[in-house]
Amino acid sequence: MISIVILLSIVPVTLFIGIIFGLIPYFIRPDLIFGLRVPDYQYFGPVISKMKKENLIYDLSISIILVVFFIILYTYIPPILIELIPMLEIFFMTGVYFYFRSKTQELKNKTISLEQQTRISAFIQTGSTNINPVWYLVPWIELIIFIIIGTIYYPNIPNTFAIHFGPNGKPNAYATKSITSVFLLLIFIAIPLTVLFDLIIFAIGRSRTNANVPNPKKSALQLKGFNSKLFLLLIAINIIVTFTMFLGSLLMWGVIPSAYSFILVLPPLLILPLVLIFAARNGQAGWKMYPNVKDGEDNGAVRDDDKEWIGGLIYRNKNDRSILVPKRYGVGYTFNFGNRWSFLILGIIIGLPIVIIILEVMI
Repeated sequence: MISIVILLSIVPVTLFIGIIFGLIPYFIRPDLIFGLRVPDYQYFGPVISKMKKENLIYDLSISIILVVFFIILYTYIPPILIELIPMLEIFFMTGVYFYFRSKTQELKNKTISLEQQTRISAFIQTGSTNINPVWYLVPWIELIIFIIIGTIYYPNIPNTFAIHFGPNGKPNAYATKSITSVFLLLIFIAIPLTVLFDLIIFAIGRSRTNANVPNPKKSALQLKGFNSKLFLLLIAINIIVTFTMFLGSLLMWGVIPSAYSFILVLPPLLILPLVLIFAARNGQAGWKMYPNVKDGEDNGAVRDDDKEWIGGLIYRNKNDRSILVPKRYGVGYTFNFGNRWSFLILGIIIGLPIVIIILEVMI
């Protein structure tokens, strides 16, 4: 029988990836089509609409096929390969993206000659956002409360307790009682993750707005509103992650029976609809916000900043001091690989899971 933990994780995540990838073209600014800027996109309305629908169908089909494949062959697939299913799905969907990107390039080449294209920076400096600083403290207050609860309950924790559970909910690794082992999730994992969230928010606060649009002032206003809501979304995700760590600690301490280990999957599932609702309501970089705000007219120049984006996915501009910039294709932000600080933060993001794994092995 398929473990309920796996069903509550791999299947929803696989389906969510298919949905979000399929809907991405509907969240992006109208003039950004599959990672390419198409100023005269209005002339290709029916063709672009058709490509977006086909992209959605292809991505959902890939997602459904992988889910069916997983359910049918679950008992024959090694656990490590099961965890690679989302990565395989993203690989296929990236191929779909580049297929439609090539078709978009053909459309663009029909209307914009190389002589007309003026390469400019896609971002101008702007203030980011103003939200109540108290919100930044909420994840830390939550974490402190959970640590206090753990400190009070510490005497009741057995000298030897489970620290890891298998897909069937049964313990498969144990540790001797100590400050390090008892507070592994709350101190040695939750605190670094919360610091990482704060660093991401700081980096986003330094981002610039998309200037390559007819209304640059409106675009700046939209990014500011987008960042305000994105900060709150990141704080909410941080709160959910910290709460999950607390549930994991309660499971380790024996407060929650091991038979209920599947509840660890439930809080993270809240993140999926939150991200989808956020993207649908605001659009990438907030282009759906403030629809009635007017700005000055464009000067008529055809601007093309595609060369700053490798494949429409990777941004590299040494003249741009931003660490994070709004994605051209996708939801949220991506690194500016022309800024050396981006590599430092990316190294922390990649290195943190490695450190966590080493700590688990040592304990």
